[in-house]
Amino acid sequence: MKYTIKTFITSSGERLSQLYKTEEPDLPLFYPTAYIARTVRPSATHETQKVYLAVIRRVCEWESSRNIDLALSFRSRKFLTAAQVDDLANYLRASKLGGKGAVISSPKYNTYVTYTAGYLRWLAQELITDANTPEIREALAAQDTMLLRKKRRKAGSSSARDQRVVSARLSTDARNQLLDLFHQPFEGLRKPQDFGPRLRNIVMLRVLYETGMRAGELLSLKLRNIIEAGGGDSAYLDIERNHHDAIDTRLHQPVAKTLGRKVPISEHLEEQLRNYRDNWRADIPMAGFSDENFIFIVHRGGRSQGRALPITAFGSGLANLRQSFCALSQVRPHLLRHDWNYRFSIIADREDMSFEDECTLREQLMGWVPGSPMSRRYNLRHIEEKSQEIGRKIATDTARITK
Repeated sequence: MKYTIKTFITSSGERLSQLYKTEEPDLPLFYPTAYIARTVRPSATHETQKVYLAVIRRVCEWESSRNIDLALSFRSRKFLTAAQVDDLANYLRASKLGGKGAVISSPKYNTYVTYTAGYLRWLAQELITDANTPEIREALAAQDTMLLRKKRRKAGSSSARDQRVVSARLSTDARNQLLDLFHQPFEGLRKPQDFGPRLRNIVMLRVLYETGMRAGELLSLKLRNIIEAGGGDSAYLDIERNHHDAIDTRLHQPVAKTLGRKVPISEHLEEQLRNYRDNWRADIPMAGFSDENFIFIVHRGGRSQGRALPITAFGSGLANLRQSFCALSQVRPHLLRHDWNYRFSIIADREDMSFEDECTLREQLMGWVPGSPMSRRYNLRHIEEKSQEIGRKIATDTARITK
């Protein structure tokens, strides 16, 4: 049996998703809907809710393929056997996109196992009237433990992951190609209808490069968020928290994961934003011009023309650029965020900035809360270089004493 997840927008702008049987598209599955509404939704973003539903969909698919009815089993006080737990864990780990034997990443799999255990625990407690008796509690705990033990303990060294984050940055060729496109955005184009979308995509990449903001924050920028230079102050972009934006008609709303903040931009980027807004965006039918309208919109003809640009359309635009310029083959929005932090570290060292100041300023510009572990992770490079410097001094001192 096949299942599908549908997303809706409420009148308040909140996004809600529900799980359906494909052959019964008018009625959402009762227990997954109740679980999300009562347990997950009060404390989780819509994106997190969709991950929960993706996991529950896998559980439902596993039930159907194995001819198991978990609700009926739990009502009868029958819990998963060790063999069923093994089988379910293997099903959760299998990759749907890869070939036979392909698996999802260990961190993603561990999340799936955790969410599955939580849902099954809730489902059993929901269906068993005397779930608080010692026997039922012990049986539930045993099932829970068996599932959670299936998490992969060796998902990779945390220090190795930190090192990958610290070292992630643009290659020299990719950086040079991007800088060339920032100044010559129409390079290689021939068709007039391609000029507007190309300029939009290059300006978006430049915003990511100069500010390090996330793609969701970029796609959420509205016309009012461009603050032009004046009174001696440079131009900046005002990033706002925008969950459940009633103005945003995109079903899968891009959102700002981090705190709202103001990020400065260069004079040339300010000029390019004005040029795009006043000379290219303004010519698109159905494009709005109020403060609430989004900066980056769909240019191509069709029902969505003039509306806010979806994340999928931005991804397609980047794919076209990667195809046209081989030096950009590895460029992704989040890589530009890593690269921004790499360049920030270089400037911090050049300015002889203290470790504490570097953390504070990075947190402010990235939108992280004070004391964020991400800030300290990026500052790891600074710590490593200082430790090497001190280590060399100690080694030199030892050599002098020996002599």
